[in-house]
Amino acid sequence: MSLNRNNFFKDKNILIFGLGKSGLSVLDKLALISKNLIALDNNDDFNLPEEYMKLAGSSKIKFFKGNIDDLKDKLLQETNLIVVSPGISMDVPLLKEAARRKIGIWSELELAWHFMDINQRKRTIAVTGTNGKTTVTSLIGKILNDSGLDAKTCGNIGNPLIDTLLLDSYTNNANAKKAKINEDLIRVIEVSSFQLENSCLFKPHVAIILNITNDHIDRHKSMENYSKLKFKITQNQDESDFFIINNDDKFIIKYLKKIYQSIKPNLVRFTLNSKQPTEIYYENGKIIYGFSDFKGQVSIKNIGLIGHHNISNIMSAVAAAKIFDVDDESISDSVKKFIPLPHRLEHIGQINGIRCFNDSKATNPDATIKALEYFKKEVTLILGGLDKGMDFKSLIPVLNKKVCKLILIGSCKDLLFDVFSAAAHDYEIFKAVTLNEAVAKAFDVTEKGNVLLLSPSCASMDMFKDYKDRGEQFKKMVMSFKS
Repeated sequence: MSLNRNNFFKDKNILIFGLGKSGLSVLDKLALISKNLIALDNNDDFNLPEEYMKLAGSSKIKFFKGNIDDLKDKLLQETNLIVVSPGISMDVPLLKEAARRKIGIWSELELAWHFMDINQRKRTIAVTGTNGKTTVTSLIGKILNDSGLDAKTCGNIGNPLIDTLLLDSYTNNANAKKAKINEDLIRVIEVSSFQLENSCLFKPHVAIILNITNDHIDRHKSMENYSKLKFKITQNQDESDFFIINNDDKFIIKYLKKIYQSIKPNLVRFTLNSKQPTEIYYENGKIIYGFSDFKGQVSIKNIGLIGHHNISNIMSAVAAAKIFDVDDESISDSVKKFIPLPHRLEHIGQINGIRCFNDSKATNPDATIKALEYFKKEVTLILGGLDKGMDFKSLIPVLNKKVCKLILIGSCKDLLFDVFSAAAHDYEIFKAVTLNEAVAKAFDVTEKGNVLLLSPSCASMDMFKDYKDRGEQFKKMVMSFKS
């Protein structure tokens, strides 16, 4: 049962740490419920959006920004609960001290869950994984909506879960929609490890783990910790729920073995290997499934999503759709009509005889490996950016099989050069100071008929605003070479 928010939050002193999109949504919801709110952002350049300025003069809301380490004792003195943005590490002094004092620390995801009733909670699908979360979340949303159901994608995809709820306090944001939300709404929630880190009661009806690969080790310290956080998505599920996992992923299977005896929900495994005894598998252009009371097959021939990893993604979406009784033909039609999202092995076009692809969303080695698997040995690869403490040696075998020219960029280009030049390789390696220089070099050294691929394996923030900015700039640079 969800908490009575007026009783639970009314007398609480709540600190909202991080005023990005999710933090502002939290502020909007709690402003008329809690008697005392502290809202802070540790960015010196942060400015409160205009529609929230009227809250700045409220006697019960205090705003802080910049370095707040010296204020932590004052800020925590009467705080009962902290709602923290996903981008803020638990290693910051304020949160470490809050944990020492046993003050509750929640993500926006967890806060929203406390506002949801039983019916709303049963109509939830949560998707996590290192790669593919946004694609699968979007695909499930399309399948459900195309079938006539009412579904909304939310969470890490950019629309906070709490914004899908209409609360009594939902009056502060000038852009808030006052229309009544359908009680039958199905929420398809993209969930990151950062959000799961500060969840405790979150219990989706359908939980999906797509994959677990080397990423975010700078924050989570080890693959064991990272895997444990991903599996938090199922920790509260019971026999009435469903847990969908990739049976081909070594880290998922490794961690599953540790906790298998404690798994309570219906386990639904999917695989690309039709010889494995799993509940869903792929064979000859069809996804064949048999679990719980569901049995059938879905044709996925002539789809827009490319690469074997996307067949795995589709299998997870099929499983989720069947749990909500979508028929096979409707699922098949939706999958075929699904338009691949930008920056994910996005085909830009053939420029001067060279096929060009933008895979800027590939921010870890596994994502780059998955992209390269689609090609023959024909690729000029632009690789590099901001390192997140990852092991790049896993790239070496696939680079030898698929890459003809390798162009390194970003703050870790020298590290990458040392890693790849030290290993046996049969491709040329270049370094470029800027992305524009890398693109120019790529058109200079790539043979006609071959492939130019941006698939960086790294974060973008050393040179760009985010992966979208990197991808858009890459596309503009590529098109500028069109003769």
